[in-house]
Amino acid sequence: METNYYLQNGNGFHQFPRKLTEKEKYLLYSILPENKPGYKIYKDKIDSLYVIAMGRLGESNLILGKENSIHDYSTPSLPILAAGVVCSDDQFYDISIQEEMEDEIEIDISVIKNVTGNSNNLKSLNYSEWNPGDKAPGDNSFVREVVFLPGKFIIAFAPVHKKIWVHNLEDKINYLIPLSNFYNHLMIVKKIRDPKIALQPNLFFSKLESFEDVDLKAAFLLYNKYFRRINFDYSQFQTQQNQKKKNSLFSFFKRG
Repeated sequence: METNYYLQNGNGFHQFPRKLTEKEKYLLYSILPENKPGYKIYKDKIDSLYVIAMGRLGESNLILGKENSIHDYSTPSLPILAAGVVCSDDQFYDISIQEEMEDEIEIDISVIKNVTGNSNNLKSLNYSEWNPGDKAPGDNSFVREVVFLPGKFIIAFAPVHKKIWVHNLEDKINYLIPLSNFYNHLMIVKKIRDPKIALQPNLFFSKLESFEDVDLKAAFLLYNKYFRRINFDYSQFQTQQNQKKKNSLFSFFKRG
C-alpha cells in the first residue's frame, strides 16, 4: 500500500492532474456500497477521474475531474452524496463525497485528530449503508421513518446523530438533508414566528416527537421545491393529497 498519499505528507501532495492513490480509493469506496446501484455509479465514475485541483477547504478537499480539465472555482459546492467515518490503519477519517456536476466530483478526506480516551469508542459509521428498518449507523440508535411517497422515498430522522436523510427506494441512495434548511421550512409550515423557536434549529430533534408525519412531509416538500434535493413528479404528490381531502370530505358527509 502506498505511504506517500497526501494525508500522510506534511508538505502536501499537490501535483495535478494525478490519479487517486490506493489509500484514497479505499477510503472513498468504503462509503460507496457496490450493492446499491446509485452509489455503484459514483464508484465507477470516481475510478475513471483524476485529481485536478485542491478545493477551497485545504489539503483534504480535492476536486476530481477529467485529466485535462480546469476547475472553475466560481461554481458553488454541491450537496453531499455520501458521508461517513472510516477506520483504517488505526486512523479515523471523516469522508464526504459531493454530487457530480459537469464531470467533476468534490471530495473531502480528513484525518480526525485529537481522539480522546479509548479510540474504540469512535466507531466507523456509514450513512450510505442504511436501509429502511435499520437503526442508525454506528450506534444502533433510534431512527424515525416517514413515508414521503409510497414505494419511492422515505425520510429518516436520527435524533442521536442529529441527521436527516431521504432514502430513494429505487437507487438506494440516502440523500443527506441540512438540518437548518429543513427546520426553516418546517417553521414556515407550522407558522411559527417566535425567534426563540424559529431561529433555533438545534431544538428540532429534542422536539421531534411533537411533529406529526404530515408536518415533516410538508416541510420536506417545501424545502425540496427550492433546493431540489430529489426529483419526483409533484403531480403524483398532489394527487395523493387531493385523494386524502376527498376521503375526509366523504367521511364528513357520511357522518352527517
